[in-house]
Amino acid sequence: MRSLVMGSIIFLFVGLGLVPLGLDVENEAPDRSAAPAPLDDSAETYTESIPKTLVEFDMVRVPGGSVTVNGEERTVDAFWMARTEVRWDAFDTYRLDEDMEGLDEAEADAISLPSKPYGFGNEIPGFGQEEYPALAVTRNAAQQYARWLSGKTEHSYRLPTPAEWKHACQLGYDGAQNWGANQLGERAWYQGNADEEAHPAASLAPSDIGVYDQLGNAAEHVRPTDAGEDSTPQVWGGSYQSSADETHCSAHQQKLPAWQESDPQLPKSQWWLSDAPFVGFRVVRTVSN
Repeated sequence: MRSLVMGSIIFLFVGLGLVPLGLDVENEAPDRSAAPAPLDDSAETYTESIPKTLVEFDMVRVPGGSVTVNGEERTVDAFWMARTEVRWDAFDTYRLDEDMEGLDEAEADAISLPSKPYGFGNEIPGFGQEEYPALAVTRNAAQQYARWLSGKTEHSYRLPTPAEWKHACQLGYDGAQNWGANQLGERAWYQGNADEEAHPAASLAPSDIGVYDQLGNAAEHVRPTDAGEDSTPQVWGGSYQSSADETHCSAHQQKLPAWQESDPQLPKSQWWLSDAPFVGFRVVRTVSN
């Protein structure tokens, strides 16, 4: 009888939107209060769990190699890459973690939380829906999320460098720059098949290394280049708005003022790209870190 009553209460609270996605409800989530277990960097994949939530995501090991970025050859060490772009279920767990539960006081004081979206999200299909990639986020928001995730899991997550991102893409989508529309459409949401909106993560076939949506769907933030934090943010891989010619492993865009044109704030928001609903991100982790 108690379980029936609790189930009814839970259903009522979820229906009223009072339980944030990904957060625990009594008797619904496993106990993840213990310190995270060490990761096996010799494995090909692993599943990360965000403590005290139901949110999990998979990581794929990417072997090292070399890649040419902007005319320069770069060496890339082995690293881990998230199988999907960061989804709303994970990003909202961060966005709603007002007390920074699970972090020590110093970490909690150092990590910022996003401001609330100010209305534009209601106009973006998939915005805030847990199975979709997090959309319209700035590079700062992506980096702060990675810091928060690292503190929660005790595993050091970050954005990929441009070289890491392109290396993983080339391993996974060999020849994508020369694909026809049918071949591209099997693995990427782009202008030719997306109907002008983002789609749930991992709803098309993965790349050859088991990564989803690295091309298309949401264009992905990368780590600041040698120019540092003041450099103009870049997103790679094309998006659901991109043409076939703009959806390949060398495709990248720099942030434009138009991406925040309708943002009424001065200075513009550090968290949201009011006019760039096609921008998202995924996380990586250095091997043995």
